[in-house]
Amino acid sequence: MWLLLILSSAVGLALLMRFNHGNVAVLWPPYRVDFSVNLAVLVLVLSFLLFHLLLVALAKALALPSRVRGYRQRRQHEGARMALRDGVLALFEGRFGRAERLAQAARDDDLMAGPAALVAARAAHRMREFDRRDRWLDLAEVDPGSAHAGLMTAAELALEEQDPVRAIAAIERLHGKGLRHIHSLRVALRAYEQSEDWVRVLQVLRQLEKRDALPSAAVRGLRVRACRALFARSAGDAAGVRELWSSLRAAERELPETVESAAAAHAASGDQEAARRLIEQAGAKEFSPMLLPLYAALDAVPARERIQRAEQWRLSHGDDPDLLLALGRMCMAESLWGKAEEYLERSLQARASVAAHVALGELAEALSRPDAAASHFRSAARLADQGQRLASFSRQAAGMRPDATLAG
Repeated sequence: MWLLLILSSAVGLALLMRFNHGNVAVLWPPYRVDFSVNLAVLVLVLSFLLFHLLLVALAKALALPSRVRGYRQRRQHEGARMALRDGVLALFEGRFGRAERLAQAARDDDLMAGPAALVAARAAHRMREFDRRDRWLDLAEVDPGSAHAGLMTAAELALEEQDPVRAIAAIERLHGKGLRHIHSLRVALRAYEQSEDWVRVLQVLRQLEKRDALPSAAVRGLRVRACRALFARSAGDAAGVRELWSSLRAAERELPETVESAAAAHAASGDQEAARRLIEQAGAKEFSPMLLPLYAALDAVPARERIQRAEQWRLSHGDDPDLLLALGRMCMAESLWGKAEEYLERSLQARASVAAHVALGELAEALSRPDAAASHFRSAARLADQGQRLASFSRQAAGMRPDATLAG
């Protein structure tokens, strides 16, 4: 289409110029120059083209410095990008000195300054150059694009250094800016755990559990640890134990370990009746053998009432060895020697345990049976020795496992 239009215009212009016989006179006294119209038009067109070319050349000449600057900036940006890439690779390769040098080179570019400071901070931390690491982190936080990443990195590196105070300060600054994503909550959980701030551990744990951000086994383990530590701190303060128990969520109060810790704290504060109620309420919902030793030791609560409740559990849950052992202990406290011996023997038949042998040994001593007592105490010692050997072997095996993995 364009070609046809150009050809048509050229043909029309040629015909027009062929039949045009006019003249153009240029007067410049005392001179007079006559041109044909065709020549005048041609001169004008050529003059316009020449003027246009001169303007284009002038514009390009004026723009040359900025184009040179742009070229240099592109080269600088590309060099910084390559330096940052190589620095990240060196960091993961374990070449921390090279990683820091390359990150320093990448900081020449404003866009790369923040990420480069983060790479350099991690490299300096791995080399235990903590002063340099802190300077790099400060530079990262100054950069608007990497400020949040700088705070997160500062918290993570502080945790690696076992400095929960600095980690908490960094993570709380991050949360103060409205950033509460899952990874920041995980870092906060580790920081509060290291600082043994168990109240906040439970708070963060609830948020992570709501987002399904941790395995259920890890949630349960941390919850048990936090509750045990909190009740251990409150032991001896009856009001504090009650307040702590009421502050827990239902999922936390249903754990047998939490019930055991709360009951032990109540007992330590002299309120064995409250300990008894907790254990019996928990047993009514879900029977847990771990609560039985403490229940059997509540000597301020009438033993016959405890025996009666334990018998009800036995009817519901069968001859559990821990339940039989607790029944035997409580019968011994009431001098019900025959029933005590029966329960303890049945517990021993269900599962050999040091506690059952010791209880039978004490029972034999109370009944003036020195030979039987000595036999049970020897059996208890053998079982305890076997348990220690097994535990030692397990620890050795656990210690050897990483080496075996590396060797493979």
